[in-house]
Amino acid sequence: SRQSRALRATVPAEDVYHSYYKYYTFIRPEKLRKGWDRDRICQEVIAAGVPCFSGSCSEIYLEKAFPPEMRPLQPLPVAHELGKNSVMLLVHPTLSDEFIEHAATTLADVVARATEPTAN
Repeated sequence: SRQSRALRATVPAEDVYHSYYKYYTFIRPEKLRKGWDRDRICQEVIAAGVPCFSGSCSEIYLEKAFPPEMRPLQPLPVAHELGKNSVMLLVHPTLSDEFIEHAATTLADVVARATEPTAN
C-alpha cells in the first residue's frame, strides 16, 4: 500500500480483531496544499465514483439527545480534531476486494494531488 504524508492510517494491533465495516483514516491538514481540506478531498473521491464520508459525529455530546448538564464544560479538543479530519470509506464484507482496492487507490490518488510537495 502507498504511504502518504497527509494521511494518518489506523492499523489495529495484531492481537485485535477489526470487523472492518467502515475504515477511518485521518487527514493531516498541515501537509495539504492551499485550498485543500478534508471536505474537498471527500468531494473529489466521490466525484471519482467512490463513496467517501466524513464519518460519525466525534463530538456526540453536542447532539440534542444530551442535555446541557451532561455535556463537558469545555469542548473536547481531541474529539473536535478527529471529527474535523476524519475520512471514512466503506469496507464491509459485501464489497469485493477489487472495489475496496479501487477505493483505496482513488483516495490515495486524490490525497497525492492535495499534498504539499516536500522541500528538496
